[in-house]
Amino acid sequence: MKLILIISLIITGFFSKSQQSFDDKKRAEAIFAISKYVTWPNDKEIDTFKIAVLDSNNSLELELKKLTETQKLLHNKPIQIIRFSSIEEINNCVTIFANNNNGFDIDKILKKISGKHTLLITENYPFHKSMINYIIVKNIRRYELNEPKLKEEGFILNELFVAGAVKTQADWELLYKQTDVQLQKEKEIVEAQNVEIEKQKKEIAIQKKEIAEQQEKITKQREEIAIQIKQIEKQKSELYGLLKQIGVQQKLLKTKIEELNIKEAELLTKDKEIEAKSKILESQQSSIAEQESKINEQKKVLNKQLAKIEMQQLILYLFIAIILLISVMGYFIYKAYKVKKEANRVLKQKNIEIMEQNEEIRQQKEEITAQRDEIETQKDEIVIQRNTAISQRDEITLQKKEIMDSILYARRIQTAVLPPSKFISQILPDHFFIYNKPRDIVSGDYYWMAQKDNKTIIAAADCTGHGVPGAFMSLLGVSFLKEIINKIDEIKANIILDMLRESVINALNQAGGENEGQTKDGMDMALCVLNFNISELQFAGANNPLYLIRNGELIETKADKMPIGVYDLKQPFSNNLIKLEKNDSFYLFSDGYADQFGGPKGKKFMYKKLKELLISIQDKTMKEQHTILDKTIEEWRGDLFQVDDQLIIGVKI
Repeated sequence: MKLILIISLIITGFFSKSQQSFDDKKRAEAIFAISKYVTWPNDKEIDTFKIAVLDSNNSLELELKKLTETQKLLHNKPIQIIRFSSIEEINNCVTIFANNNNGFDIDKILKKISGKHTLLITENYPFHKSMINYIIVKNIRRYELNEPKLKEEGFILNELFVAGAVKTQADWELLYKQTDVQLQKEKEIVEAQNVEIEKQKKEIAIQKKEIAEQQEKITKQREEIAIQIKQIEKQKSELYGLLKQIGVQQKLLKTKIEELNIKEAELLTKDKEIEAKSKILESQQSSIAEQESKINEQKKVLNKQLAKIEMQQLILYLFIAIILLISVMGYFIYKAYKVKKEANRVLKQKNIEIMEQNEEIRQQKEEITAQRDEIETQKDEIVIQRNTAISQRDEITLQKKEIMDSILYARRIQTAVLPPSKFISQILPDHFFIYNKPRDIVSGDYYWMAQKDNKTIIAAADCTGHGVPGAFMSLLGVSFLKEIINKIDEIKANIILDMLRESVINALNQAGGENEGQTKDGMDMALCVLNFNISELQFAGANNPLYLIRNGELIETKADKMPIGVYDLKQPFSNNLIKLEKNDSFYLFSDGYADQFGGPKGKKFMYKKLKELLISIQDKTMKEQHTILDKTIEEWRGDLFQVDDQLIIGVKI
């Protein structure tokens, strides 16, 4: 159950993004990840895995198509990305994504895809309205599953994925209230555990010294081994807590980084708004200047017209005086009167227009003044927000360093429990290599060696997951192997795997039977027992085979098709006996090397190429073989990311 909780936190951490910073690239990755956890009822009828986006914008569509360049298949079917601009356009597709921010009616979408076995993934819709929906809890992204709708359409979901979901409104509210308190408690627990681990190290050093002094007495040695086993169990419990805290801190770091990105985006947007408003203000000021210029010109025209009218009045008076003397001039006097009347009418109209323009200019000045005040206020707010963003960025940088320190400490712990290089060199001097390349800082692949009764035990294991979850499983595996070798009387490869499987099932509470499928975590392993005195090799494999190369020919000893963990057909592991000859070479490995994508077409390296490569380097020393393996896979991978942990152990007789 502890492992289920840790893996659930890892799955949930994938969706722990703020609403604003969860960009289309992250959405595309989430859609691909969710599709892997779902089984379609009509899977056999699907020939092309069509993923649809309901959006008028093609940004998310382009991000999905980018992913198909490196990931060609989903559920072993070719992928096709399509986009619908409206609900009415929706037709044949396997998965469809919709965002509530785009305003699409969720009920209409469900009605459109009902009965067509189409998985609906949404963002920011009301609780329990969709099938799989992203929700926000205090700026932390979570996802919820509408299991009745999913079952109604016949979908089957991975149990670990279901375990990481928020299923009820009550769960959501409880999560919201407990987040801050729980984080503080866990931080205090980890600090206390760090102190306790240092104390434990000192106690272990003392105990090792006591064991060395009492090695001659077999009875006392067994008692000391029992004490060590108890101490190991106690350390495992403390390590569980440390690994869990690392996962929580990783989630907090991602959330803080996304919040900082949001603040920076908002700051850029407001800077652009201020720049636009400044341009509008400059335009309005220019318009006011033009209008004032027109008013001045109109005033000059008006003054000229007034002067002209005064002159006309003087002429009229002269005409009146003359008309008294000369009646013949009456007609011209009447004409001058008509001109005066028309000029007065025009002057009155001009005065009205000038008053209206003055009022309009006054209103525009008031609006510009108000806009200027608003812009000044926004500038102050932007300065405050910029200072806040800088403070948050510094805090995130500090938290990132603390988390990285914790992960590096976890790597030191993992390295400490593995066989030291000096011990391995004593067992197999100059006749072996270990190629171990984790995908992350800590690894889910691990190697292990031990000696007992003149026999050398070598194991290469691949745990469920990689990174922190895989490292957690590797600690369990190493601890159980040490315990088994100390207990077992007869060293046989298949018996070691049988006992290891029982220990893993009991530790992970894997009941099987009706509860089978709740968790099938475990590990694949290739294990051999070497007896150099009689040149004999025992081999037992859980999904991982052994390659033996003799005289330029590769002989594959196949493994049993079942893992170290709960399985439908649980049977004893097979023990394969191989008679060794001089110059024989054999190899144990995980699937990470063969599964690496790369090459000109972005395909897997495959086991066939690995076999050909191992045969071609048999004339090289083991150190040179290690270098060639590393160079070959790096050139194959190119710019693509490493998909899994890689482990190969080579031994030359």
